[in-house]
Amino acid sequence: MNSNILKYTLVVCLLLSNEVLAQNTLPSREQRIYSLSDIWKELHYNFAFPHKLQEVNIDSLYIAYLPKVAEVESTYEYYRILSSFMANFNEAHTRIYTSKRPDDMPPIKAINFGEKIIVSDISQNIVDQIPVNSEILKINDIPVLAYIKDSVSPFISAATPHWKFDKSVIELFYGKPQSKVNLTVKKPNGHLVKVSMVRNYYTNNAKEVMVVNKNLSPINIEIIDGDIGYIQLSSFLGGYVDSINSVFESNLPKLRRCKGLVIDLRGNRGGSDQAWERIAYHLISQSEFDLPVKYFSRMHIASYKNWGSNSTNPQLKEYYRGTVMEEINHSLYVNTIDDTLKLHQPLVIISGQHVASAAEDFLLLMKGLGRAKVIGEPSVGCVGEPMFVPLPGDFEVMICVKKYVNSDGTQPNDTGIVPDIKVIRDYDEYLKGNDNVLESSVAELRRLI
Repeated sequence: MNSNILKYTLVVCLLLSNEVLAQNTLPSREQRIYSLSDIWKELHYNFAFPHKLQEVNIDSLYIAYLPKVAEVESTYEYYRILSSFMANFNEAHTRIYTSKRPDDMPPIKAINFGEKIIVSDISQNIVDQIPVNSEILKINDIPVLAYIKDSVSPFISAATPHWKFDKSVIELFYGKPQSKVNLTVKKPNGHLVKVSMVRNYYTNNAKEVMVVNKNLSPINIEIIDGDIGYIQLSSFLGGYVDSINSVFESNLPKLRRCKGLVIDLRGNRGGSDQAWERIAYHLISQSEFDLPVKYFSRMHIASYKNWGSNSTNPQLKEYYRGTVMEEINHSLYVNTIDDTLKLHQPLVIISGQHVASAAEDFLLLMKGLGRAKVIGEPSVGCVGEPMFVPLPGDFEVMICVKKYVNSDGTQPNDTGIVPDIKVIRDYDEYLKGNDNVLESSVAELRRLI
């Protein structure tokens, strides 16, 4: 670690003001420098993927960003610069967080089918000009894929290319509050239109009435195709644990009468593993189990690092470089559900876009134990343990401090959880109101029954 950098960090830390900032107020110059320095320090010592620090040369990156954070004039600029700094480490659990984002978007949302980007929701005030399912062709007269590459993706923290793109589509319309964004779209009837919109949706407290406004319940259970239990799990946020358990357990009698089960995780960006534990206990026959991975976190011993500076001992050299990892052992899950109360039917789990974090833990578990056949597309690639470090102002830095390693030495974050059977969501079927991935899942389940 560069000694001059450390000295500079200590100096700016001493300059840090004790001023209490109002939410979304731009921190002072000294506070901004301190924040970047604190991020740099925490990444150096705690980031679970130290090889990525070496790949980007974090010290040089830190020096390059110091004048950037020092010279910003708005909270929006500051948020963008910190986001772009964090994006260099290519890890979805390693990014900047704020409870009130200083950017904004117009009242329009998009989803993607591969590289085809379509309007998924829009304000009722403008739906006549841009109907739902219109295709986005250009933004500010720039082809949309080029716009994403230059103006969106550089600010996205992601380990896998497919999540960087998918997340870029989610973030596609964000920008400086009250600024205009010019869209070129192709309507479902094939007509091209150009529409200018203002990034003021959240500035106006999200009062615009949207056409779709689809807010899914965290759990939905129904019987499909006559005798198939369909369990849609759209969120594992900690606040939903009780409601998820309540709905699931109240539906157990009818699920036990089904010939097969489908669990749909699509869109579930995670939350807490506690949200899926009771469900897993009812699906798994083993009395004790764990995820089929090993867990590792950074390890530091100052004397070993000191000795490693002039040693030929490989292990001491690793301490000097800061790349030593220690395996972490977790307690096993203990399953106390009586076997007669469990669900033993064949099981298919649908994965795909936006399936992340705690939802990937569930996916890893069920696939690794051989309990389910996974169908769909790769998940996000965002497993691990995030640590939150508070920063001046309404900001926190999230840093992944624990990595998962598969039995063959590979890492789930490099690829996402790969399905057993890959089925890509079909755009033409979507326009017809059909779900080809669900249809394929039911067909596979019929084969297993």
